[in-house]
Amino acid sequence: MGIMTRQFGEEFVITSDCDPLQAPTKLAAKKVSGVYHVWTGNAWSPVVAEAKAFDTLDKADEYIKENYAQVTGLC
Repeated sequence: MGIMTRQFGEEFVITSDCDPLQAPTKLAAKKVSGVYHVWTGNAWSPVVAEAKAFDTLDKADEYIKENYAQVTGLC
């Protein structure tokens, strides 16, 4: 699973190739087909409009650091 911050318009959101509907696995990730999930503040969602948005890249990255267990624990 990869987590990264991406810019959408003037805002930054946290994205992942995580698919919360699939069971966790220790196998290498499959090739991503271009679909990313966004972090809503509580869970991963395929709907970009539901994303928790940040006004700077640094704020988004800091959020990931401060909430790492929650962000990574749901995938």
